[in-house]
Amino acid sequence: MIERIKTKAKAQGIVIAGLTALCLAVVFSGLNLRASDIVDSKATQSKAFKEAVTSAPGKTLYIDDTHADLTISASSENEISIQGLVEVGNRNEEDLKEFLAETKLILEPYGNGFRVRLRSPWDEYEGRTTITNNRSLRRFFRSGRIDFSYSAKLDILVPREQALDVNNSYGDVLIKGVTGKIDVRNQSGEVRIEGCGGELELQNSYSLVSISDFKGPVEVRNTSGEVSLKNIGGNARVYSSYKPVLFNQVGGTLTIHTQSAFVSGSEVEGDCEIVSSYKEIDVRGIKGRLKLSGQSCMVYVDGVKKDAVIDSSYKEVRVTNIGGGLRISTQSSLVTVQEVGADAYVRSSYKEIDVSRVHGAVEIDGSSCSVSLRDIDGNATVTSSYKAVTASNIGGTLDVRSSSASIMATDVKKSVSIITSYHPVELRRVGGSLSVDASSSGVLAEDVAGDIDITNSYKYVILKQTSGSIIVRGSSSPIEVTQVKSLPKGGQIELITSYKPVVLEIPGDADVAISATTQYGKIRSDFPVYLLDKGERSIKVELGKASINVRIETSADITIKKISKIGK
Repeated sequence: MIERIKTKAKAQGIVIAGLTALCLAVVFSGLNLRASDIVDSKATQSKAFKEAVTSAPGKTLYIDDTHADLTISASSENEISIQGLVEVGNRNEEDLKEFLAETKLILEPYGNGFRVRLRSPWDEYEGRTTITNNRSLRRFFRSGRIDFSYSAKLDILVPREQALDVNNSYGDVLIKGVTGKIDVRNQSGEVRIEGCGGELELQNSYSLVSISDFKGPVEVRNTSGEVSLKNIGGNARVYSSYKPVLFNQVGGTLTIHTQSAFVSGSEVEGDCEIVSSYKEIDVRGIKGRLKLSGQSCMVYVDGVKKDAVIDSSYKEVRVTNIGGGLRISTQSSLVTVQEVGADAYVRSSYKEIDVSRVHGAVEIDGSSCSVSLRDIDGNATVTSSYKAVTASNIGGTLDVRSSSASIMATDVKKSVSIITSYHPVELRRVGGSLSVDASSSGVLAEDVAGDIDITNSYKYVILKQTSGSIIVRGSSSPIEVTQVKSLPKGGQIELITSYKPVVLEIPGDADVAISATTQYGKIRSDFPVYLLDKGERSIKVELGKASINVRIETSADITIKKISKIGK
């Protein structure tokens, strides 16, 4: 115990090698010690104590301001029994005898139960009361020269339903099997609660708190000390700092507020709220909702049955298997999301966002982020800039608002709307309409079931296997429309550009009326044409019932080809 007390004292800023628990108290009291004043003990003496009193379940046992290792165990007897041992060391054996002679273990009625006090001359000195009636001990305390060690241990048996109120410091506390209300205030010592129940409130500092197999609610406050929770039957609340918080199997809700602490655990029956900073957060198996805030924390979440809300920054966020909705707000963080049962929202910046298997809608806000979406059941909306956006197997609509980013999308069941610039757009297998506004961007679209409306400049527009109306407004953009699958009745094709050629493939059995005009180029047609006023630079073609209007305008060449049949 003495060596452990020395270590914990250093954690509080007391850096005097070799101090015992008694020496620590002297330092706190303001005595000035020199290194030469502290020497090894030459002799030790001990004193044993034994007290007992009849108690009843539900009564409270108060353990008042001790400095000892405490073990408190439940008994089947209606009795409080205590066995104690105090050991002291000093060069002067007479001082030891006198000190132990005035050291007492007191078990007395108090409030609605009993009180335990371990009293010695040193406790009197701390309280600034009469130090002692013994002259040698008075000289001992007043001399400022300390050659003394002290340790104490109490083993206490109480009725199983006994309530406990423990106030201790510089010692370990172990409580086993007690089911009454438990209130523990400890400093600089490990606290372990095993197989207890009822209700627990616990305060500690600078050392471990471990609670296992507790049938009831738990509240822990541990400054600069590790916290471990295992198999907690009720709600659990933890307030701590700087040391890990670990949990497994919490039967109610779980709340953790810490700072600069690693947090890890699994299996929470209720909602879970975690606040930390600067260290990793790793949680799994939350059967309620999850709310997580981790400034500069790496975050890993797996298995939340209901909704999850995550707020973080600067470190990776990886989330899998969310049964409800998901909302992630972070910055400068790599984000990976897999398997979400409802809608998902992700906001980040400067790092990749990868989202897959979402059984709802997805909204992405990613400044300077590359974005990847896969297997989304609902609509997908992306706002981004400067980095690539890829999407595949989107069950609803796809809406991308980007700047200076390439866009690639495949297998979108409904409509697609794209805004971007300076980088290519590639789209394949779109089940609805397509709208693209792409300044200085090339556009390639294949197998689009609905109407197409494209505005771009300076780069190509290539459309293949289309099935709806087509409008292309290009500036200095070559346009090529081929392999048309079908032309809707009453639809239209409008291909307008400047300085670049236009190629259009028309099925031989199409019902179209084509007008084509070029300023400087040539017009080539596989169909018979009617020359208009501008001669060979303005023509008209009519096929079938001419129910579909086609208009082509450019300053360069125009080529109109015939394919054997629509869809072939």
